[in-house]
Amino acid sequence: MRKIIDFNTAILASLFILGILAIIHIAILTGILFFDHVPIDSLWGGKMKTVAQLLNFEIVSLLTSIIFFFLLLIRSKLLNIPKLTGIARIVMWVLFVFFLVNTIGNVLATTTFERYFAIASGALAFLFLRIAVEKNRNNVL
Repeated sequence: MRKIIDFNTAILASLFILGILAIIHIAILTGILFFDHVPIDSLWGGKMKTVAQLLNFEIVSLLTSIIFFFLLLIRSKLLNIPKLTGIARIVMWVLFVFFLVNTIGNVLATTTFERYFAIASGALAFLFLRIAVEKNRNNVL
């Protein structure tokens, strides 16, 4: 695993993908709140029944993306919070499993839009696995 992708590259790629996903969530929220554009059938596998449901799910998704982003910064020691360094590594394992299951859900989604997200979630699962297997590091990127 370590020979396939470098730890620093895995961190940077994960930060990039999460940043793009956060931008997508912000765009969806902006469309709902300011432009009355509600793609209820295209998002979340078409399972949302109301605009409020969609809005809540998008807000939670944006917040979790931001939390994941900060956990990556802590794991890479770009954000030096020693008390959370060990926890961040454990969370990387949890995120690996989370994104692996999410990838399966996206592949099985009924909408094409959601199926395309299987690529991003699959890549994140692989990257989080790579980040999780790394022993504690002393240096920053």
